[in-house]
Amino acid sequence: MLSHHEIATLMLVRDADRRLHEFDPDVLALRRYELVEVRRQRSGDGSPIELTARGHELLRRLRMEGASEPQCE
Repeated sequence: MLSHHEIATLMLVRDADRRLHEFDPDVLALRRYELVEVRRQRSGDGSPIELTARGHELLRRLRMEGASEPQCE
């Protein structure tokens, strides 16, 4: 079960309006649950942390995912 901090972090990753550190305890927990992944990036564009298909699906089920986001099957 996710804590309220982890759910809030998941929403921050979705919104990508704030840069999160990949070693933040909540990000590490979300990685363990395979809800986010850290990608190696070039030239500092965007956040290196992004939602996985499972992360999108969880937010969709919580009705926090926008209709424009990819739907997972």
